[in-house]
Amino acid sequence: MSYIKRTDVPAADGEQVVELDTGALVATSCTRERVATGVAFRAKARAIGPDGAEVQDAMGRAVVTELSHVAPVAVVEAETADAIARDCLLAVLGEPVTRPWADVLLSSVSIRVSLAAAPISGPVNAGAVL
Repeated sequence: MSYIKRTDVPAADGEQVVELDTGALVATSCTRERVATGVAFRAKARAIGPDGAEVQDAMGRAVVTELSHVAPVAVVEAETADAIARDCLLAVLGEPVTRPWADVLLSSVSIRVSLAAAPISGPVNAGAVL
């Protein structure tokens, strides 16, 4: 793994703070909800500072990623809810997962990708680049 759990950084109830190998701090959480087709897992990663305050991109928006994954009950029973939740959390952290999710999905929910893009986002000075 390329993160370590941190207990000395404030976070919201139900969140676990981790420090990525880049030094970035991320608060992670996952919920499970019964839905018509099985169990919906909703994982979230939000970049935070050492004081627990949200990190913002160049546009002033919070740097947050989310993944929603629905698993049939038979899959949850075979693999366990915790194993599926762990993969969901690993996905939003940008860590390797065991599920056969497409790379495009994984990059779209990775907090690492969002953190890399955060300082680049914003308006372009068209006059300067043309």
